Amino acid sequence: MAANILSFLIPKSLAVYIGSDSTVRQALEKMAYHRYTAIPVLDGDGRYVGTVTTDDIFKFFIESGSFNKQGPAEETSVTAIMKPNPARPISHETSMHTLIEQVKEHNFVPVVDDRGCFIGIILRRDVLNFLLRFYNDNEDDQGDTQ
Repeated sequence: MAANILSFLIPKSLAVYIGSDSTVRQALEKMAYHRYTAIPVLDGDGRYVGTVTTDDIFKFFIESGSFNKQGPAEETSVTAIMKPNPARPISHETSMHTLIEQVKEHNFVPVVDDRGCFIGIILRRDVLNFLLRFYNDNEDDQGDTQ
């Protein structure tokens, strides 16, 4: 089952993310447009800052007492509402075992290079599809020997 985790990578150029200077409204609109429940947040240098989730946004609206996209949602930075990193980034050199441990807990795992710069994401579904193919191949091999 030797697999390089980069074979699962969706590169930064194809991934959806927002800047750390984005507002709650901008995050909400981008997440709604793409129908995502979480997206990575990057700083101005392209480093992974964290992940903003629909839970973070929902909590912001509850605490602000308003579900209006105008007002506080346009004035509050997304970094002000994010919980501490739910998905720690992994290195592009991380083992498959560590990747599997991470995708057990998160829909996607952010990947960074040696400088800590965001290079993309790995989706849980892509890892699960790989594991399913591996499992099915082994099932076929087991059937041949019986």
